Amino acid sequence: MKGIINYGSFVSIAQLTDIHLFADIERSLVGIPTEFSFQEVLMKIKRTLPQIDLLMLTGDLTQDGSIASYERLSQSLNNFGIHSYCLAGNHDDLPVMQTYLPNEYVHLSRSLDVGKWRILLLSSVVEGAVHGYLSGAELSYLENNLNAYPDRPTLIAFHHPAVPLGSEWIDGICLENQDEFWAICDRHPQVEVVLNGHAHQEFDEIYETPHNSVRCLVTPSTCIQFQPQNPKFQIDSQPPGFRHLRLYPNGTMETEVHRLKVGSFQPDLAAVGY
Repeated sequence: MKGIINYGSFVSIAQLTDIHLFADIERSLVGIPTEFSFQEVLMKIKRTLPQIDLLMLTGDLTQDGSIASYERLSQSLNNFGIHSYCLAGNHDDLPVMQTYLPNEYVHLSRSLDVGKWRILLLSSVVEGAVHGYLSGAELSYLENNLNAYPDRPTLIAFHHPAVPLGSEWIDGICLENQDEFWAICDRHPQVEVVLNGHAHQEFDEIYETPHNSVRCLVTPSTCIQFQPQNPKFQIDSQPPGFRHLRLYPNGTMETEVHRLKVGSFQPDLAAVGY
């Protein structure tokens, strides 16, 4: 992987998700100016993590799919100077993203090898829809890769959560064909971690298949948060954040969520949508 050669005792990854940038740098989403909350999260990563090998951005990079928002994101990540791997969410415009986002430090790779680990980045986006779905082509890509690298601990990332989160409205717009996805993972015990965004909240549970146990992670947004375990849409007062993952050569992993200071950004808690 270009630019990432020597690792310490683990591979250090910061996951950022659901950034929701606009063409207008001053625009807010439910009371939070998304450009400024994103920049604050980047600064917190610099301050908090003594070692960072790569960034992973797991979708909804923009709110409006505009050229200007992708160009600004591309410049910010390039200035950050750490290789960043990006995938699309339901708010993204993939053709625009593919044209204006990549640069020396920003990549749209579908797979990468980091240390002993293999990372697979899938697309769960359904054009014109909010829910997610892994197409037959994506599932075949996943199975073929897992067949080809049976001895490498594997992290799979895509936008929509692959398990129920216990919130009726969110669960209705997560990955629609979860059973098909988990049937593949069950056949491949090297799958260790599934990493998602979309739900604007923290989630960390072990998902048990008949022949495997997989750590399922969902990460807070860099802007607004949704209240966990609420059957209806409700903005949460929790501040923006990111997830830090440490991948060890023996296939184990450690992770935690870091958030900005409470009160640093104040969302509109009375909002009924976004």
